[in-house]
Amino acid sequence: MGKNYQFQFSGNAEKQFSDLEITIQRRIIKKLDFYEESGDPLSFAKKLKGLTDKFSFRVGDYRIIVVPKDNNNFIVLVILKIGHRREVYDTI
Repeated sequence: MGKNYQFQFSGNAEKQFSDLEITIQRRIIKKLDFYEESGDPLSFAKKLKGLTDKFSFRVGDYRIIVVPKDNNNFIVLVILKIGHRREVYDTI
């Protein structure tokens, strides 16, 4: 059996998430649940060029930047940033 994946918000990402409109929050949560249940969320992510082990998930015009952390039984995908695609890549 493969590894299980779990998303976890960093403090900064949690604040960014709470600042989003409720409809966008719902879309993001629904998509994160879908990714977790897929068995291999990173297959839906784009590896960020020039940045070690950072990936981007696309939810409409929004991007979720994560870094995977292996924790023996499962892999935690730590959400570093959530934001509109125009702004999210500015300071990674």
